[in-house]
Amino acid sequence: MPVRCGRALVAFAVLVFLSSSTALADARARDAAVKKLQNATRGAVSISNNKATGAARFVRLQPSARGLGKPAAIDDRAKQDQSAAFFRDYGAAIGVSDPAGLRHAGTAKDRAGGTHLTWKQFHGGVPVFAGVVKTHFDASDKLAAVTGTAIPDLALSTTPARSAAQAAEIALSAVARARGASSALGIGSSTLYVYREGLAKGIPGDAQLAWEIEVTDRAHVRELVYVNAQTGKVIERVSGIHDALSRRAYDGRDLAFVPPNYPNGAYWLEGQRYPTASVEANNMITSSKEVYDFFKTAFGRDSFDANGAIMDAIFDRGYDCPNASWNGTFISFCPGATTDDITAHEWGHAFTQYTHGLIYQWQPGALNESYSDIWGETVDLINGRGTDAPGGPRTAAACSQFSPPVGKLVVDAPASIAGDYFAQSATFGPRLTAAGVSGDVVAAVDAADAAGPTTTDACSALANAAAVAGKIALVDRGSCNFTVKVKNAQVAGAIGVIVANNAANGLPGMGGADATITIPSLGVEQSTGAAIRGAIAADGPAHATLKAQPGTDASYRWLMGEDWTELGGALRDMWNPTCFSNPGKVSDRAYYVCDAGDEGGVHTNSGVPNHAFALAVDGGTFNGQTVKPIGLTKAAHIYFHAAANYQVPDSDFADHADALEASCADLIGAALPGLTGGTGESITAADCAELSKAIAAVELRSPPPCTFAPLLNPALPALCGATTTSGTATPIASFSFEAGAQGFTATRDVGSTFTLRDWALENVPTPRTGKGFFAPDPDADCGTADETGVQHLTSPAITLPSDTSFARATFWQWMASEGGWDGGNLKISVNGGPWQLV
Repeated sequence: MPVRCGRALVAFAVLVFLSSSTALADARARDAAVKKLQNATRGAVSISNNKATGAARFVRLQPSARGLGKPAAIDDRAKQDQSAAFFRDYGAAIGVSDPAGLRHAGTAKDRAGGTHLTWKQFHGGVPVFAGVVKTHFDASDKLAAVTGTAIPDLALSTTPARSAAQAAEIALSAVARARGASSALGIGSSTLYVYREGLAKGIPGDAQLAWEIEVTDRAHVRELVYVNAQTGKVIERVSGIHDALSRRAYDGRDLAFVPPNYPNGAYWLEGQRYPTASVEANNMITSSKEVYDFFKTAFGRDSFDANGAIMDAIFDRGYDCPNASWNGTFISFCPGATTDDITAHEWGHAFTQYTHGLIYQWQPGALNESYSDIWGETVDLINGRGTDAPGGPRTAAACSQFSPPVGKLVVDAPASIAGDYFAQSATFGPRLTAAGVSGDVVAAVDAADAAGPTTTDACSALANAAAVAGKIALVDRGSCNFTVKVKNAQVAGAIGVIVANNAANGLPGMGGADATITIPSLGVEQSTGAAIRGAIAADGPAHATLKAQPGTDASYRWLMGEDWTELGGALRDMWNPTCFSNPGKVSDRAYYVCDAGDEGGVHTNSGVPNHAFALAVDGGTFNGQTVKPIGLTKAAHIYFHAAANYQVPDSDFADHADALEASCADLIGAALPGLTGGTGESITAADCAELSKAIAAVELRSPPPCTFAPLLNPALPALCGATTTSGTATPIASFSFEAGAQGFTATRDVGSTFTLRDWALENVPTPRTGKGFFAPDPDADCGTADETGVQHLTSPAITLPSDTSFARATFWQWMASEGGWDGGNLKISVNGGPWQLV
């Protein structure tokens, strides 16, 4: 039919996409429970929602409000009963469709007099991955907060069609395919879960019955692979390696594997003669004691599991160097890595695993890394060892003289693109100087390879080596390591390399190690690379300088890993993360990582919460906020209290902000143990106000600058524009999905191996309100099974009035897909005729 503005209007609202009756009923129950809760508390309750599920994730009473349950639950049994009553009355608000599915998993007391109960979610007797809810009672035994994540809308079968052994074979094959086959790879634990896709990423997804299979070589490989227990398809792979008193020390002997005598044949055991003959062992053993003493003295925690677990550590390992890690069993270090802050950082991952258990992906993974940096730097600041002097206060927005100089790209020709550009220094090759390396910039072209003859990522030998010789090569980020592309340009005679990112936001990581690389390189944003390419195409070679901008602060304070000499200096700067091309606030688009590399940027985006901690401790002015210092002791207690009591595995930055503020309020007036012994400090309401300023300064509650969630244009054009003919636009039909599917039907054209997924009604993205249809597009491993299929959503028939000359249909639509794999379209059928592509 003609589509023009006229006397009649057909209005569709195909927003985000058909729900099952269960999901719709749960959504209604959720909204009703929220209203009931608000009425019961007379509005004295704050509620934050989980981005992935739409349910509440943080429910907290105002301090003056009466409790969420009956007053004065004076013993633990009464607190369990009162929590269960809350789940029955208001559970739908936090995503609890079945209150009986929450099982009490533990009760903890804090030093401020509060009690915190942990509940784990089950569906049909099967645990729900990351389904953890906590109820919090204050010192007066009042139920004051309920936090955590419960997965709503669960209606799936919990009887697996694939056994754990079958899933293990699939998982092992997937890891071997990604990492290369190895006889050392084997299977660790196997656990059946209800697994909700998209949880760590903060996006809607399907709940599936899945086996969690631990694939490990007991050393540097530990991947948790989630295999659909019905179809056998790999849903997700999550790293279990976190690049990271009873102690045991083991000599790695520079072997490419864990010493075969582990866990027997320790190099040193608790109580034996100390120091040993090995400086590396001594560093590791001493630092491990400092970590144990810190957590025991300050927080009363007996080792990482709170039950006196033996602290195993391996020095002089010979694999994945230079690096250090926690693999769920022990920490291990390449030569030179056993510094006090790095050792404490790795043990920090162990404490995280046994407290909030943060998923090692996306924002939860960045928080995981940040907590390790926080504990590593805290131990470094209080132990009196290592390179701490000079260690005076830092200057706002300044970098340290003792960190690698910040990379900078300066383009001086042609004039159309001249200027300074953000850049990421490489961790390999010669270090850039303030003078830098200057030359003409030439776009590199690869010789023919598997990707085709015109690729520009330098992942193979360069076809235009003669043009690149003596020049600075411009290449794109591609499928190979950064060291490979820089080495290929070096072989072609380049004097430097500029690597342009292949993603719209952020700088490339520029990590790696290759001692044979002798030319400098920098990574730049995709837009910078595009601008240089455009100028080269129009005007010939550009001219640029790859240079470094040295720091100005004569202080080691807030540097992480400054004594790790094998890496040539610190790894991160918590005071000014941008000194290492890490974001200092969420809106730092040049630095915030949005792609899946490094588990979603866990080592980069950790700069945001790192910066908040440093600001809270030392105070400072940043991003329009002037923060007064609260000191290291108060900050450490607030952060540990949040980790131990409020945060859960999928806590993101916004959850972190809520948890910190709740923890600060809990600890007001409490006598805080000193970090090295003694007491004396206590937190005030004024301290909590300064903490809130630090949270605001780094924008912890702001959404990431990434397109993970659907985005809708906030400035829609008018339904009828300048071409409107005479008459008034009158709606013929419109659809609102608040009450249900409104006659829309769902069908599928799929193969036998397609994982059946339901459409669902979800809240539409801000700034809009209301609900719309959503169809999940999972990030599936297509190597395990074919997911080819089409899911249809069809509107009811719309009858046009007989006097209608023209009609206009308006669709509000958003779609994101994997390039080369997925797609979508809009079609129309008139009078029962064939579907026509719109």
